[in-house]
Amino acid sequence: MTPDDVTDPLLWRLALDVIGAHQPDNRGDCRNLQCAGQRGMCDAARTARRAMGLARPARPAATPAPTPRAHGHAAVAAPASSVFRGWFTTSPARLPAPRSGGRLPGPASLPAAAA
Repeated sequence: MTPDDVTDPLLWRLALDVIGAHQPDNRGDCRNLQCAGQRGMCDAARTARRAMGLARPARPAATPAPTPRAHGHAAVAAPASSVFRGWFTTSPARLPAPRSGGRLPGPASLPAAAA
């Protein structure tokens, strides 16, 4: 049975099946024949444990405590750079410079085919 807080039950159940198939033996190595020679927890079991964690909602991270400031001191922000204008700002389009001659060759300038 899947826990109530699981947001992706299919992923959670598939990961549970993989963990069930990759149980450790008495030395702590994986019993699955696909993981022969792997010491400790196998890659499949580690990935399945990570998938089970991803199938649940993320826990909110602890917010860091605010740093104490001395009275009478202001926090100063770094000066903004004038080079980067932002990802979604509009800027004037720059067209490529025209080629020498200014025109593309048309049919009249192509050599005539010999008959």
